[in-house]
Amino acid sequence: MDDLSVRAIAAKEDENIFYRLAQDNRGFIKRCAFRACRRFVSESDDEWSIALIAFYEAVRSYDEAKGPFKGFASMVIRRRLMDYFDSQSRHQAEVPANPYSFDGQIESDQATALDIEISKSNALVDESMNPGSSSLEDEIEEIRQVIAPYGFDLYEVGGCSPKALKTKRACASVIKVLSVSDELFAIMRKKRNLPFMKLLDIPGVNKKLLERHRKFLIIAAEICRGDFPQLAEYIVKLGES
Repeated sequence: MDDLSVRAIAAKEDENIFYRLAQDNRGFIKRCAFRACRRFVSESDDEWSIALIAFYEAVRSYDEAKGPFKGFASMVIRRRLMDYFDSQSRHQAEVPANPYSFDGQIESDQATALDIEISKSNALVDESMNPGSSSLEDEIEEIRQVIAPYGFDLYEVGGCSPKALKTKRACASVIKVLSVSDELFAIMRKKRNLPFMKLLDIPGVNKKLLERHRKFLIIAAEICRGDFPQLAEYIVKLGES
């Protein structure tokens, strides 16, 4: 278990440890908020308060079975901010944006003009972040730890990634479902395998596809649910190529 995960477990029972943990990870919390909001978030913004509360929630509900704390906390912060955006949209007369567009996972036949513009801007927004805040090497090392319990390594994924456009779209649909469904993601984590029977309900998905691209789908889901912005960008580009 990494040091941050150990500290998070200790912080569950000690407010002083939590305070130090939160102080030491202010930059991480801001980066999570930045990625969810797609803009700089200051500590005077409502989004900062929501992100900080979500970080506290992540500490209180964290255990070792949920994988590295950093990825788990990132997921909780993003979800709470998405909930906040949803509640705001119900009270404001704004053009709706598909939430998948903020992750670069929107498909063109389902996108509004606003969705497409948000999705296109992802790369430019990410470049405005501190380049030293999250190196690709760190992300690779962390995701390797996350997927180790599944019994395969990151470098095995290249041989089972989808190539044909139709297959890429089907895999993208599976990844979306795993990314937003707590139930299916929990089943995948618990069984260390895809929840085959439940995923077969997705249009265009069959058992052969799931078996052939199992490793790719698992790691892509873990990346999309965790704090891996550079690897997530690779997954998105792979699906668009």
